[in-house]
Amino acid sequence: MASDYGLNFGFRRSDESVVTREGRLKVPTTGTFRLGSLVTFDPASPGYLKAAASGEVGAGGTVGVLVQEEIWDRSVYSPENIDSFYYGVARNNRLAVIVSGPGGKIWLKNTTSQTRADGRVIAAVTMVDLTNVAIKDYLTWDGAKFVKGTGISDSMLRVTLTNGTDYVEAVLVA
Repeated sequence: MASDYGLNFGFRRSDESVVTREGRLKVPTTGTFRLGSLVTFDPASPGYLKAAASGEVGAGGTVGVLVQEEIWDRSVYSPENIDSFYYGVARNNRLAVIVSGPGGKIWLKNTTSQTRADGRVIAAVTMVDLTNVAIKDYLTWDGAKFVKGTGISDSMLRVTLTNGTDYVEAVLVA
């Protein structure tokens, strides 16, 4: 995958032979969906995805991390100049994929708020709470971010590297 996913999420390993990409789903028309967040099918709105519930796990591409690679398809109403802060948010009502499958490896990074030279204020982003998280621990989704999990029954990720504060690498386990 050659696309830029922004400052908060990316792949370390996305080999086609180990991950599943379930496509033909759209990001909802409203709300903010961050790339790398956990999503699933939305039975109430066929053809759309939704944020996964707390502790939700699923196989075969039914639950996984959100990826969208349509940054090139911008509207005339989009900002003329974009930077890495722009890349991390999925575009509403556009196609996306759910990525899952044992062996895929991602990284997540929290970022602090910033005021840019051009006056833009960039809000802080929390992708993962690393409180008491160590290598080999599981990460579960709490509905808004990844947190320490209890095992395969509630987790989609297993930690392979962390700095303990704002950065983690993890392997998909489902």
